Amino acid sequence: MPHPSLARPALLGLLIASLFNPFARADEAFGSPGQAPVRGQAAKSFLGTAVGSSSRVYFTGYRGIVSEVYYPVLDTPESVDLQFLVSDAGKTFVDEEKRQAYSASQSDSRTMSWLASTGNAGHNWQISKRIFTDPSHDSLVQRVTFTALNGRTVGDFNLYLLFKPYLDNAGSGNSAQTVSTAGGYALAASHNSRASALLASLPWKVVNGQSMVSNGFVGHSDGWTDLIGSGDNAMNWSYSSATNGNVAQMGWLDLGDPAAASVSFDVVLGFGASQGDALNTAAASLDSDLTAAQQQYDNGWHNYAAGLSGQGGLADDRYYLAAMTLKTMQDKSNGAMVAGIGTPWGETQGDANQGGYHLVWPRDLFKFANALYTAGDSASATTVVGYLFNTLQQTSNCGTAEYNAAGCAAGYSRIGRFPQNAWVSGWPYWQGTQMDEQAMPILLAWRLGPAVSNPLWPKIKLTADYIVATGPWSYQERWEENSGYSPSTIAAEIAGLVAAADIARNNGDDASAGRYLSAADYWQENVAAWTYTSSGSFGNGSYYLRINPAARAGAGADRASFAPQSGPDTAQTLTIKNGGGSHDARRVVDGGFLELVRMGVKSANDPTIANTIGVFDSVLGQSLALPGAPALPANAWFRYNFDGYGEHNDGNDFDGSGAGRLWPIFTAERGIYEIARQRAGSAGQPYFATLRLLATPEGMLPEQVWSNSATLPDGWAVTTPAGYQAGAPTKSMAPLNWAMGEYISLLASIHAGRIVDIPQVVCARYHNCAAAPNAGEAPVSISVNAATQWGQQVYITGNARALGNWNTDLGLPVDPANYPLWQNSVNLPAGQQIAYKYYRKNADGSVSWENLSGNRSMATPTSGGLSLNDQVSW
Repeated sequence: MPHPSLARPALLGLLIASLFNPFARADEAFGSPGQAPVRGQAAKSFLGTAVGSSSRVYFTGYRGIVSEVYYPVLDTPESVDLQFLVSDAGKTFVDEEKRQAYSASQSDSRTMSWLASTGNAGHNWQISKRIFTDPSHDSLVQRVTFTALNGRTVGDFNLYLLFKPYLDNAGSGNSAQTVSTAGGYALAASHNSRASALLASLPWKVVNGQSMVSNGFVGHSDGWTDLIGSGDNAMNWSYSSATNGNVAQMGWLDLGDPAAASVSFDVVLGFGASQGDALNTAAASLDSDLTAAQQQYDNGWHNYAAGLSGQGGLADDRYYLAAMTLKTMQDKSNGAMVAGIGTPWGETQGDANQGGYHLVWPRDLFKFANALYTAGDSASATTVVGYLFNTLQQTSNCGTAEYNAAGCAAGYSRIGRFPQNAWVSGWPYWQGTQMDEQAMPILLAWRLGPAVSNPLWPKIKLTADYIVATGPWSYQERWEENSGYSPSTIAAEIAGLVAAADIARNNGDDASAGRYLSAADYWQENVAAWTYTSSGSFGNGSYYLRINPAARAGAGADRASFAPQSGPDTAQTLTIKNGGGSHDARRVVDGGFLELVRMGVKSANDPTIANTIGVFDSVLGQSLALPGAPALPANAWFRYNFDGYGEHNDGNDFDGSGAGRLWPIFTAERGIYEIARQRAGSAGQPYFATLRLLATPEGMLPEQVWSNSATLPDGWAVTTPAGYQAGAPTKSMAPLNWAMGEYISLLASIHAGRIVDIPQVVCARYHNCAAAPNAGEAPVSISVNAATQWGQQVYITGNARALGNWNTDLGLPVDPANYPLWQNSVNLPAGQQIAYKYYRKNADGSVSWENLSGNRSMATPTSGGLSLNDQVSW
């Protein structure tokens, strides 16, 4: 958008002297404390920050207007919206900008500055804005052009700027004031140690000697009520202050030459720890070269995007948008990343919902930090690992149990544990324990390699010890609602322990490695016995449950303690949160079992996985009629049946109950699974093409999209009300960072022809992939014929590190998928004579060696591979 150079008064030098010279001809607004405050809309049309800069402002937009702005950290919103109100000079109408037709797009596809356009052709006006943050200051900049259409001139209109502060994450307790400056007047607000200041390069309108700026209490004396609520479409109030309440601020802009067809100007919203700081910041930005600031902002993003992987030429603009969105969500104070920059259904949520999604969840953080690493941003992922183990990991024991932690300032804690979620500072928010969130930080550290994981080994050990002592049972699974044995949670725990064992061995701690592998192997052997029913009522009756709600059999780390008190074929009641009711646990399914494949724990063609896929697709899948969508039996999925986390069927917002809709992350997860099953990247293409169609017009992937109206099992009705379209985003959250990360992971998996982020150390251990040999290694294929009894597992060990160096806790399991043949593969030193032997672990964990007086021996080749074909007797 072309923008002329604007002459401005020199504000900064004279600002402090006039800071507290209040606007003398007006009074304190009436109607304190105003209506109950509500938060901003959760469906964002744009967002951004100055990457690589010290500026601590993060902005979002809704329907073409600035909505929530965060400062100085990503968990603290400071506003609800900043929009224009447009009326005709005759005062026959007032248009709210956010209710008009709009468009929003990046100014180019490799930056997070945005071009927003709003307007009402019927009322003959249009507003165009370039939106970015000042890299040198804590301020948000809008470079605005107001255009009169169809032969009208700017003199035919009145233009108002309306701002709703929500300082320090609260709509109540805010104070607003008109403050005189060298250039006129600023609108300043404060609450606790947060302050904002709003300045424009145009002067405010003067009527009868009065500058038309005002502060008021929402619903009583604010500018919207003055213009629209009063019914006269005129600004009549100019209150100098509104103290300690839910406040809003408005100014009437003087558009200058009434004969002009358009006018361009700048609006700056500055922030600080005090009103003086905020005003100085806003003035410094407004008085600077904003063209240069915008170029600096864009160059920062151009440089960031240029460092990302192009995925062999497959990377599209949405891929870069996803990566830049995730990078925007990384807090500059310590590297934390929030789950989403907003509050679901924010327009009906108030101060009581402090956290929203602008908190840190270790699981979500793993998912999208992992995606950034896949995209080539290893620096951000490394910073995240440091944050996880140096800030978020707990270091003390306090409290009896979750939500029973009297006297614990930060709530329930255990050494090595990660809280369910937390503020950016690391201070816990909710008190639950989710065992997948314990394992995932270890997995991310392992993926980044020894240079990252080895220095953190003492802290990684604390978490791995906690997993062995507490798992595989989880206080909550990944949907944060129910306790028990969850396939997705156990998949992460197994993978995390195997990764921890590898890190332990790299640091000379074979004893810890042995404990972790012993537990992981036993859980891997038994995850189906614990969570896979053979007496279900879907499909052929055999499938993974969402969760087995049984309690853990014991409190120790022995095998008997790990098992559930009741198996998955036992009739057990699962009470679903969010109004989902109580049901037989065998009647509730979800897609969590796919994590067994994603984490390398089970083969994509494992019969238990294949059986459950059919149930997942038939019970939870829908085929949305999306324009140009590839033909698939199902292309979108519900989270689980009886899910109440969504709008009500009449369209009203979620209020503790509702009806959950379709989640785009499952389209990505399903596509990644198909790549693994078919062993071809092309298998993911139909799901990737569908995923693109589930985004907002700006390219943001939401948490949920509207479903086809349907009745799920047991009469659970899900309706898309009139006015909404199946496949379009609901009002829950957009973008959801987890979904944006999965876009990257799916595209990269298509390029790689495999699950790109599968932990190789896990899938290789359980014969679900073959790790490529390093230099000096020879691949060895193992096939051994051995008869066993139920509950016994066959292993191989020998005088090589990869075989455990004769330690039976470090030996390599062989896979019974083709029983009585047990198979696996391993990379061993090339050109060496290696002794080895088979053994079995019994159900109680005891070891029985094969009936052989001496050791076996193999000679690994100097080039090529070796195949073992052995026969064992016991």
